[in-house]
Amino acid sequence: MLSTPAKDQSEDLTVVLLKAESTIISEPDSSYFFANKALELSKEINDRILLARIHHLLGKLLYFKGIYSESARNLLLAEELFVKEEFSPLLIDNYNFRGKVAYKTQKIEDAVKLHQKAYDISLSNNDEIRQAISIGLIGFVHEKKQEYQKALNYQWTALSIFKKLEKEDLSAEINENLGSIYEDLEVFDSATFYFHKAFELNVETGDSLNLISIINNIGDVYRKGGQIEAGIIKSNEALLLSRILNQPYEESSALRDLAKSYFELNDFQKAYTFLDSSRVIYQDIYNKETATQMALMDELFQMKLKDQRISELEQVRAFDAKIQSLFMVLILFLVGTSWLIISKKNMQSKVKMQLLESEKEIMLTQQKLMETELSNIQLRDETLRKEFDSNAKSLTAQTLHVIDKNKMLEGIRQKLQGLLDKDAREQKKNIRNLIKMIDFNFVQDTDWDDFKNNFEKVHGDFFRKLKSQSGDLTPSELRLASLMRMNLSSKDIASTLNISLDSLRISRYRLRKKLALEKGESLQQFILGI
Repeated sequence: MLSTPAKDQSEDLTVVLLKAESTIISEPDSSYFFANKALELSKEINDRILLARIHHLLGKLLYFKGIYSESARNLLLAEELFVKEEFSPLLIDNYNFRGKVAYKTQKIEDAVKLHQKAYDISLSNNDEIRQAISIGLIGFVHEKKQEYQKALNYQWTALSIFKKLEKEDLSAEINENLGSIYEDLEVFDSATFYFHKAFELNVETGDSLNLISIINNIGDVYRKGGQIEAGIIKSNEALLLSRILNQPYEESSALRDLAKSYFELNDFQKAYTFLDSSRVIYQDIYNKETATQMALMDELFQMKLKDQRISELEQVRAFDAKIQSLFMVLILFLVGTSWLIISKKNMQSKVKMQLLESEKEIMLTQQKLMETELSNIQLRDETLRKEFDSNAKSLTAQTLHVIDKNKMLEGIRQKLQGLLDKDAREQKKNIRNLIKMIDFNFVQDTDWDDFKNNFEKVHGDFFRKLKSQSGDLTPSELRLASLMRMNLSSKDIASTLNISLDSLRISRYRLRKKLALEKGESLQQFILGI
């Protein structure tokens, strides 16, 4: 036990918690250390609000590190305490972060409900800033569902609240979301406007990390709008800033955008060089993230094991105290009655002590067996979870590669068509470059069997359940269903299957017909429900 008074302990805990909260973005590892230290200190005092803030912070940190199951668990613990203490501001933030976790784990409808709950509480508390934040998050989810008009309405509403409150410095994320929606809709002028607005707000607030992503987005919009040279300039700015700030993910994104731009300019050698550099960095990011997550999962397991051992020791100590109390009662009873039947009571006491010892040994044996069984179950669960996360990342990386490959090959096909009108010498030179690009993509590609094996590791009995609905599905229809199960957009599915959007609609119609879905029943929701 700490020797300081409860008030001093609470002040110490508050200082440690503030250190954890202040470094959550700039130094997440330090933040995680201070958060765990705060959690240890919280066991010495009874302050529910501080304990809830600690669990909320741990939930956010684990979310940033990609440990979504543990993030959700800590956010739920925080929610229970915030509800009991009726602490609305952080309860709203907690619901919004739970919504982000739900989105990351593909529970789209749950994400909308949680953000809506956060909005309802902020509305009842007249907290307009959190209303705007919650509305913006709801709009973000609708954007990812490709419900663009709904997404625009929500983002405009959020933006209008910030303007009314004269808090436009808080609306950088809203402007970025609007730019992303207009980019998806191919309204590039509007996309550029909102991305530039987000850029200006991030410069004002000094958010240099998010600034890289926005510069990348501006460059991408320039390229898609035909301003390729301007796009290259922006992509190079993002590349330089990402290297200065040591942000490898943004560096990989900038390199990939440069590869696309030089491909548009028919400079296939540079396109290949940038794309290969992006792939190397992305692979390094994946390896480091996997190692970090494995280490963090091991640390979490050791912490749980430590808490479990402490609990078991406390139970043993309490049990020993009860046994000692029982012994004292028996001794006093024996002393009080020994002058009457000393011999008889001595024998009875020996028998009772032997029985107690036997029962104690039996209980200890049962306790050890239970501990061993619990440890084995936890180890199996951890192994399965790690294997699932690894397979899920492998499947995602493979699918993203196929999408990028097909997009590039489609571009190559169009370039080949344009080469037909050029002279033979120029054709030969360009065709050699295109062949190199195709060879590179063939080397990077994996076949359908590999994809199917990885998919089944992640999604279990999906194909068996699907075939139980219709036994005459073709391999192409099975592949279409698996891509829909991954919740890819129609554009990405068409690119992966190397077909047009019209052909995709026909394929979806045939699959729907074979599955005998009722009129009005969503094929997408049916696939996601399997």
